[in-house]
Amino acid sequence: MQENIRIPEVLLVLFLVLPALRPYIRGLQSQDGLVWFPLMALAIGVGLFPAYGFRPECVPLLLWTVFLTIRHVPVLLDHLGWWDRDTPPRQGFIPVYLGVLLLTALVALYFSPRKDTRLILPGVETRTIQDEARNAALFLRLYGPVDPDTPAAPVRPLMLLVPPVFGSVGMVDQVGGQLRDQGFTVLSFSRKGFDFPAWGSDGKRYSPSLPEQFRILQAFAQGNAAKAANRWGQALEAGRVEDIRFLLAYIKQDLHRDFPESGAERNTLFLAGYDAGGSALALLSASPEWRAAHPEVKGLIIVESPLWSVYQFDEPGQVKALIRPQIPTLFMASDRINDPEQRNRRYGPLLQILQTDTPVVLAAVDGAGPLDYSDCPAKYPLYSACLSGNKQTQWKYDTFIEGTASIMTNFASLLLENAPPDPFSAPAALSRRKGLGGTIHFETGRAWNLPDFGYILSP
Repeated sequence: MQENIRIPEVLLVLFLVLPALRPYIRGLQSQDGLVWFPLMALAIGVGLFPAYGFRPECVPLLLWTVFLTIRHVPVLLDHLGWWDRDTPPRQGFIPVYLGVLLLTALVALYFSPRKDTRLILPGVETRTIQDEARNAALFLRLYGPVDPDTPAAPVRPLMLLVPPVFGSVGMVDQVGGQLRDQGFTVLSFSRKGFDFPAWGSDGKRYSPSLPEQFRILQAFAQGNAAKAANRWGQALEAGRVEDIRFLLAYIKQDLHRDFPESGAERNTLFLAGYDAGGSALALLSASPEWRAAHPEVKGLIIVESPLWSVYQFDEPGQVKALIRPQIPTLFMASDRINDPEQRNRRYGPLLQILQTDTPVVLAAVDGAGPLDYSDCPAKYPLYSACLSGNKQTQWKYDTFIEGTASIMTNFASLLLENAPPDPFSAPAALSRRKGLGGTIHFETGRAWNLPDFGYILSP
């Protein structure tokens, strides 16, 4: 995908440069067909988006292409004989135009995707299931063994990977593939009308209504600071709570019927959630009744989750209640959590959880931004660069995908190796991962009584 999108980008620039240089190069002055090149460049620029999806790094290049094409219209009309110009076009600003074109082209090329943005196909099965109670369609993606006939494969623990609302499974698809490669069977999903976008079993993308899209963006931008935006954020968390409840029942009752070759041990289940999904997991796990009803859940992984439901706005910046997870929980956060201002504002609820008597641990990779524990650094480098961490990182692009999956896998391995034997399920196994490079900051809660968390770095 990276190489594919760069080809039309280079052609677009070429189609704009040649007409601009025509007055200065004698060999080009007789090439009348060059007058059509700016229109061809505009067609390429517009076509990038339906062909490759929304590419933010291409927006400046497209806008500049529109400007140059409009500026070229008099030349085209003169060529067609529809407008007789009294004076030749001014050439003085051409170096400026070409300079801006070069700058926008470099942005597009440098921030082009490092990995294919299409969803993984090998080893992935899809289903559409219906939640009749909510009249909601959920599109499932199960990442199972690429070769299910491999002999003597160990029983694989199951991970329910709850995607971020913004970007949905497209932002955790490569992470899911890495988790599969590291020994999990991974079940992920998106919900039509909720996720932005939902990815159907047929590969088609479904976006929520424009008002819903605006509310999602408002919640993420201001959910911890403005009362109205916080309400939308809490609605997203409530929606994810219902998704998780429904899918946990589905896993118990119907998973093996729909995915008989998954190799998953349903009684060894880990739950990982991003943004609203992570908040939903934290809320559910704080209930002793929910914990008692789901002994198969061995651990939680909560990634950059805003915990909107703990805020109240009678006293700005305060929280109304603490969440106390009843299950061993790994929080993964940007290194911004080490910045005093961010630590006391955006990450205040998380840090209060760490101060309670709960079995929780925090991991923050130096240089990691809020979007980096996902496919974003490899698929949308511009977003990652605009929301980078505070420190220099040794992890780059797809390194974040493998590193994120490895932290999750090592955490799960730690729990499995220290868990008492379960007479009701077959022993599940995970691949032990290599040690992780870079600097990772860890903090543990008061009730953390498992081995030193340096295990995550050097398993």
